[in-house]
Amino acid sequence: MKSLVTSNGRTSPHENAPTDDPYVAAQNADLSETQRAYKSADFARRIASALGLAVLGMSAACVVLASKNQHDVLVYRDGSRGLSFQGQALQAPPPSQVAIQAQLGAYVKAVRNVPGVDYPLVDQNVTLALEMTVDSAPAHAHQDIVAYFTDKANNPKLLGAAGEVRTVLDPVIVSPISQQTYTISWAEETRMPSQKPVRVFHQGTATIQPATIPTDPQIAVINPAGVQIVQSELHL
Repeated sequence: MKSLVTSNGRTSPHENAPTDDPYVAAQNADLSETQRAYKSADFARRIASALGLAVLGMSAACVVLASKNQHDVLVYRDGSRGLSFQGQALQAPPPSQVAIQAQLGAYVKAVRNVPGVDYPLVDQNVTLALEMTVDSAPAHAHQDIVAYFTDKANNPKLLGAAGEVRTVLDPVIVSPISQQTYTISWAEETRMPSQKPVRVFHQGTATIQPATIPTDPQIAVINPAGVQIVQSELHL
């Protein structure tokens, strides 16, 4: 049998060395098959390990992404056409002064407008007014607005059914007089059947809580600037 010299100077049988001995040839064949099987199994283990690491990496990424999205909030941007959906952020930003003033103007219109018998619009106005007010002791703006609409003299559905149409005219002037308090000035025109329109000017004040843009899309549609009025004196 032929042999090769190894690195340590010793001789050892070579698995592929030619031989005339059938017994040795059979041993060499068995050895080669065993090594091929071992290499194949080792390759399979390496592939499985790599795939396992990849799956773990993807799982970790999903957890991080889910955790990130769980804490993200919606962001709206002030624009020439009002507030529009902009994306997501880690925390709710405060609205701009422009957005706050526009929302307070919308509040006055929601409270004072009487759109005749357009009852869906009446419901929309009342919902906005209720959403924008909150009770914060000692003030109770929410209770006040509920009492205002409950009074028959102010109920827009009863007034509309009687033929009244009242419209708050643009512009509604809203100006800050402190960090949370604003003056509001506006004119409104009232029309009654068979009567000339009557135009009246009003002025009042509104105090709000520190505002943040809503994170709930349903609230953002109603009150996009997140304004919460704690005290309102409209001097009607």
